Formats: sequence, structure tokens, C-alpha cells
Amino acid sequence: MAGKKKNEGAVNLPGKGIWENNFDPRIQSIPSYLPGEKGSNFGLKRGYMVTAFPKSSTSKTNRFYMLNFLYNPSAVSVNHSTDAANQVMPPYTRSDLDTGVPLVAAGGTLSFALLFDRTYEMSDPTKFDTIEGTYGVMADVHVLYNLVGINTPQEAQATDGDDKATSGNVLGIMQMSPVWCRFGQARSSFKDQLPSLSRMEYFGYVNNIGITYTHFSQRMTPVRCAVDISMTLMSSYGWV
Repeated sequence: MAGKKKNEGAVNLPGKGIWENNFDPRIQSIPSYLPGEKGSNFGLKRGYMVTAFPKSSTSKTNRFYMLNFLYNPSAVSVNHSTDAANQVMPPYTRSDLDTGVPLVAAGGTLSFALLFDRTYEMSDPTKFDTIEGTYGVMADVHVLYNLVGINTPQEAQATDGDDKATSGNVLGIMQMSPVWCRFGQARSSFKDQLPSLSRMEYFGYVNNIGITYTHFSQRMTPVRCAVDISMTLMSSYGWV
């Protein structure tokens, strides 16, 4: 997590130690065109992606990963379609005894592009011992990898004769992990007037990621990157 103190161990555990990416206040100081609620100005509202788990989950500690957007995407593409071979019964047609949650695609796709920039963190000596000052935009990419399951915790038997297993992280395959993607925020007095979909709030799983690193430090640490994300939308029924 951004702002961690030195020697807290997070730098050595990218798969476990980075739950949420935050940014230097200097690059977030973008004024908003209009004031916030009741005359207060809270600045530009940024979107984010966060992992989702069922309401029945009783242990959510350290299970959520959140990818904050540095800049909101300039274009968001949403498509909806029907699939006769992959239909899900709506809740009102199902028996009360059927409490299962349909984990299938809902005939929709979402795509957008993000930009990340760690120039401030990489050039500020006071931040050299932070995650962002060490890894640059890899801090943001690792949160994305955690969010889609590419960073996979693994336990292996020790090779030095010790009976204890050692734990670590491996580069795994992308998984169908349900996530929320939220772009905007309605004013408080109107937040319940439209369904979530109409508020640019989407639920599904990421099916494609394209990362382009565009600038590097003298250590070949990526300072800037562009990320293309595509999602398959799912029914949010039964999820938080």
C-alpha cells in the first residue's frame, strides 16, 4: 500500500503486500469544473476497480484488491447482446429454494484504457524507499495482477531439509475473478434514483489486459504505462 514505511516487507512481496495503489498528491491536484456537494469542492472523482465476493462471506479481511485510476478513461465502450445458448433465469422466475448465484456471462462487454504515471515518486528522494519509488508503475500493474489472479500465492516444500513449507508468489494465469468497475458517483440526493448500470457501475470479470510501458528510468524501471482492459459483464444478483 502506498505510504508504507521502510522495511515493512511489502517491497519483497508484490503478490501479497500491495492491496491498493495510491498516488502522490501533486499529480492528483486536478481542479474540478464544478463544486462538490453543497458548495464543497472535493476535486475530481476518480474511478476504480475492486474485487467482489458473495454476501455470505464471513471473512473479507485482506481479500479485496482495489485498483485506483490515476486518470479517468477518455472513452468507455459498453456493448450488450443476447446469447440464446447462455441464458440465465431472472430472479423473479426462480424458486425461493434456489439460492444459487449464476456465475455466467450476461451478454455484455466493457472496454476502456487507463494511464499510470509514477514520475513524482521515481524522482523524489523521500519516496525512494516506497513501493512506488522502487517499482514505478509496476506497483499499479501488480495490483491489477492481484485483482485478476495472475499473482498466485504458493507453498512449496523446503529444499534444505526443513520440514516446514516455504511460501511465495508465482506468476500464474489470469483467472475469472468477479470485480466491480465504477466510473462515477452520483450526488447523494440522487444516488438511488437509477439502477447501478445506469450510474456507470459494472460487474463482471476481466478477460483481456494489454500493458504498454512507455518510459523507463536508468534502472529500466517502468515510470509510465498505458493499460487496455476488456471485461465480460455478469449478473450482479447476489453480490455486494
